[in-house]
Amino acid sequence: MNKCIGCGIKLQNTNKEKLGYTKNLDNKYCERCFKTIHYNEEKKVTNLDNTKIINKINKLGFFTIFITDLVSINKELIKVFKSINNNKILVINKCDIIPGNLKLEHIEENIKSNFNINDEICFISAKKNLYLNKIISLIEEKENVILCGETSSGKSTLINNLIGSNLTTSHYSNTTLDFIKLKYLDYCIYDSPGIIISEKKNNTEKIVVSTKQLNDSYVLSVGDIKLRLNGNLTFIVPHNLKITSKKEDIQLESIIEINKPSDIELPNGGFIFVKNSCIIKSNKSLGVRNSIIGK
Repeated sequence: MNKCIGCGIKLQNTNKEKLGYTKNLDNKYCERCFKTIHYNEEKKVTNLDNTKIINKINKLGFFTIFITDLVSINKELIKVFKSINNNKILVINKCDIIPGNLKLEHIEENIKSNFNINDEICFISAKKNLYLNKIISLIEEKENVILCGETSSGKSTLINNLIGSNLTTSHYSNTTLDFIKLKYLDYCIYDSPGIIISEKKNNTEKIVVSTKQLNDSYVLSVGDIKLRLNGNLTFIVPHNLKITSKKEDIQLESIIEINKPSDIELPNGGFIFVKNSCIIKSNKSLGVRNSIIGK
């Protein structure tokens, strides 16, 4: 049975509309991966089942390296992380785009406290090859490991940089479609399909950090979220999330009362850090948590 070396799916040449299609079964890549690699074309896949992915991870039973990034961390993602029964580590990728004035040790402490995590947390940059010695040590120590995490978290990029494999990498969702077993020296790495937390999540390849001083005569628009307040806001958001402010006479019915340093969670990725006490009015009900970046 031939499988695509890019995404792991079984190759087939009978139905062009189905995943795994290739004209020639001797090809190394399916047509979808070939076009992603050479033409940067996207073919969305939305029918992968998170539960089945987690069940297979638990069934394999190997040490699990769960990859995410700073703007993706929320209750839903941590719930998925905790559903993995194997010994595991939470790896926060793309640390090279976390602003230098944010201490990684402080962020780690806050994440553990906020989400009641007892497992180890570490930071890496797969793209920049930063702090990968920790991952290499885990692979050598455990001998068999599973790499998993949210779609587009950088799993395949990490593996390619570690062992020079041919996994398809892109900024599109669900590049890996099935579990792929790879050899690293005398050890085995299982690359798994990406877990979808939100279909509408913004691309987090780049993170924007910005601060705005607002007064309540202005309405701040963050994507489709509208906010009104007196005070300072710090945004930790995907680069493609549009942020504007203007004078606008509209009623905002949802009230958020901030009494301590807090993060307002944005539904499509990222969050807004509010340091000082204030009242925020919004057009939508938004999640608020103890801040993971500030005291």
